[in-house]
Amino acid sequence: EVVEVIEDKCKVQPPSPPVESVVVDPIDVQEVEWNHEIEIFIQQLEDDLEETPTVVEKPPDLKELPPNW
Repeated sequence: EVVEVIEDKCKVQPPSPPVESVVVDPIDVQEVEWNHEIEIFIQQLEDDLEETPTVVEKPPDLKELPPNW
């Protein structure tokens, strides 16, 4: 009787998903995570560009030292 119950449980198990779905899902999840990180990076980059002043100070003119120096 016990053997019959075990066999019945094996027959009732739902079919496993196809291998293609199992492989594609983690790739999709990883791609979504990467896209999110890229969006965050781009936003930070744009924020940094907005904070950068457009006017750059002119470096001081260099003068030659006298020959005896």
